[in-house]
Amino acid sequence: MKKIKLSTLALIAILLAYTIISFYKLGNIKNPITYTNLKNHQQLIYKIEQNKIPYRMMIYNANIESYIRIIYTDNLQEKKSYLYDIDIGMDGGNVFKWKEEYVNHHNNPYKQYLIIESYWDTTTIGEIQLQDQNGAPIKLTPMGDKEKSLIDEQNTVPKEYSYMNSTYFDEIYFARTAYEMLNGLPVYEYTHPPLGKLIMSIPIAFFGVTPLSYRLCGNIAGILMILIIYLIAKELFKRERYALFAAAIMALDGMHFVQTRIGTVDSFLVLFCLTSFLFFIKYLQQPIEEKIKKKMIPLLLSGIFWGMAISVKWTAAFWGLGMGIIYITKFIIDTIKTKKFDIKLILWSILSFIIIPMSIYIASYIPIMNNKNATVYYQEDNNSKGKTIYIHNIETFFQYQKAMYKYHSELTAEHPYSSPWYDWPTMKKPMWFYIGRFQDDSVGTIACMGNPAIWWIGIVTTAFTLIYTLIKRDKKGAILIAMIAATWLTYAKIGRIMYIYHYFITLPFVMLTIIFTISKLAKWKKQLDYIMPALTLIFLCNFIYFYPIYSGKPVNIDYIKKTEWQETWIYDGLPREE
Repeated sequence: MKKIKLSTLALIAILLAYTIISFYKLGNIKNPITYTNLKNHQQLIYKIEQNKIPYRMMIYNANIESYIRIIYTDNLQEKKSYLYDIDIGMDGGNVFKWKEEYVNHHNNPYKQYLIIESYWDTTTIGEIQLQDQNGAPIKLTPMGDKEKSLIDEQNTVPKEYSYMNSTYFDEIYFARTAYEMLNGLPVYEYTHPPLGKLIMSIPIAFFGVTPLSYRLCGNIAGILMILIIYLIAKELFKRERYALFAAAIMALDGMHFVQTRIGTVDSFLVLFCLTSFLFFIKYLQQPIEEKIKKKMIPLLLSGIFWGMAISVKWTAAFWGLGMGIIYITKFIIDTIKTKKFDIKLILWSILSFIIIPMSIYIASYIPIMNNKNATVYYQEDNNSKGKTIYIHNIETFFQYQKAMYKYHSELTAEHPYSSPWYDWPTMKKPMWFYIGRFQDDSVGTIACMGNPAIWWIGIVTTAFTLIYTLIKRDKKGAILIAMIAATWLTYAKIGRIMYIYHYFITLPFVMLTIIFTISKLAKWKKQLDYIMPALTLIFLCNFIYFYPIYSGKPVNIDYIKKTEWQETWIYDGLPREE
């Protein structure tokens, strides 16, 4: 029986440990799955049992904006007796989210009936629960059939709102749209291609819209990314220990952890880009004299995965730009060396990186084209009249693309957590994703930020890689620098608002510069290879220290304050002094 190599066991250990930690409290498996739509002025009526005065209501808003009014009365026929208590608005930021509302806050006496009245035609609610001052549920008796659907899943009602039971940050767009695509509803989020949301919809189809279901595929993608960067490092540096160190670096980075555990599409973007790059590296490793048949498969697979990446987000084009620069440079050098222009390779590359990716991109829109309710609002310019376009053919497909481009190119919104591209490597301003405040006075927060040790060392090693490459004309260093430049420096030309998470596609190459630097220094002094265990320990300590900030784990507010090492690191939820 063949023995398993120690390095293989080490890789399994890294992947297993990360899998356990990443799935730990990723999100609840249950939430209301039956929703009730109310039209404007439509009412639901319940009898309040147990002679208890309501104190709080838990409401689960579904996939669309809702607005309701809470009313109490002892006489359903006498509108004069209606006690209007509170209006509750749940806008687009509250989809698939539990909302805590303190009702009957005027301490009015006990009333027999609760009336929920809708203000909007779009009101869609999954579940309600009325509670007394001690948090105990108050029994409600439905006065009609429609009323039953709002109290039929009481076992899903949580004690408090948190990321475990509700959407947070951009999940309100992506989870919503994945659900809408699955159910043939009007599609809300149109600013990115559909593939990522289609992938998210797969678990939703089986488990319903729960936090675990819309985060599941992204978290799996995050695990696979660790394996892929291991394989890339192994191809580049030809040392098992370097490949394992690359896997450990990614597993211990905060942004990787945060970005892959949230129900958005960036996990798929980077996974597909990394996989494309893996096969691209396999192509680059082929000798010049190698037959084209040996080069065809890696080029084809690289193109397929890049096509999948650009069908998730257009920013994959930056990744393609980097690979394109490297490809053209290699082709020119090979042509000069062999004095042969390989037309077969060019034609195969056009198939692999233009025709097939375009086909994948267009194919990703088929579910939208088959959805008779899928629309996009399009306006040629500010002076023309806008129109709602139904996406059902090639012409409207191109109008959809124009609408996407118009959105991104003209986005001028302001945001307190936006940051310019040159601030990302230093992590000057982390992106604050979530805060939850709990009855035991603990606070949970999630900030999109990296592992400071990895990121700050990465600045030094990127500079080393650049200088070393310029002096020694190192091919591997040139590849890494070209990819960093293409995926990061291109943002310098973009005028729209940007955030630190746009650095996510650059981060794997920054991590690889750490390996590159150690590999070059180890040639000068072999003992420097042993710095990797020490660095791994430093990265691990940093990850553990910032884990509550990456994961949303409830902790004392003082702990969160201690992690805010810079004045611009703001994610504790406390008001700032002017």
